[in-house]
Amino acid sequence: MTEKNRAVHIIAGNRSVDDAVSLMAIKKAGALIVTENERPVGIFTERDVFRFYLKDNTTALSQIAVQDAMTAKRIAAKPEYEISAVLALMTRDDIRHLPVVEDDNIIGILTLNDLIAHQIESLTDEIQQLRDYIEDLHEAGRD
Repeated sequence: MTEKNRAVHIIAGNRSVDDAVSLMAIKKAGALIVTENERPVGIFTERDVFRFYLKDNTTALSQIAVQDAMTAKRIAAKPEYEISAVLALMTRDDIRHLPVVEDDNIIGILTLNDLIAHQIESLTDEIQQLRDYIEDLHEAGRD
C-alpha cells in the first residue's frame, strides 16, 4: 500500500449510474466508493455497469441510482496485510478493486493490476539475485 498512492474516488449512492460512469471516465478510475451520509456503503465498478445492464437493459443509466447497481458486499484489506493474502482474497472473491481500510477510513484502493505488477517486479528481483549468487558460486569454484 505504501508504494501505491491511487486516489480514492467517491460518489453518493443516490447519484445516477450515468453520473458514476462519467466520473469514472473523467478520473480514469475503474471503481468508485459509494457513500451514504458520507459513510462508505459499497463499491461501484465497471463490472457493475455491465451486470446491471444485462439484468435490465430497458432503463436508461441516468434513471438508475448507483446504490441499486453497486456491489454492497464490503470486502476490504488493511495496510498491514501481506500481498499474498490480498491476492488470495481478491482471487477467492473474484474482484479486481479492493479498498484498503484503516480505522474505518478508506485510505486507498488496490487493483489486481497493481498486485500483479508488484509480484512481477519482486520475482524479477529475486531471479536476478539468484543469478548473481550462482555466478558468484561458479567464480568461487574456479579459484
